[in-house]
Amino acid sequence: MLEVGEDVVMLSAAGSTFEFAPEAEAVLRPLVAGRTVDLAALAETAGLPVEDVAGLVQELVAGQAATVGSLL
Repeated sequence: MLEVGEDVVMLSAAGSTFEFAPEAEAVLRPLVAGRTVDLAALAETAGLPVEDVAGLVQELVAGQAATVGSLL
């Protein structure tokens, strides 16, 4: 579940709650919807550097709130 506040975006998944800056909403929305999106597309949509988006996704994977798949 994604909750968007004025100063924070909260994602509840895998029994945990993750807090992010408001800019993360554009990255999290497609992921919460179950879409498969590459990091570059997420970064472009959010207007963030790819490195920042990779860090966000890494945090989700480490918290077992997301999985990483192969696009073969």
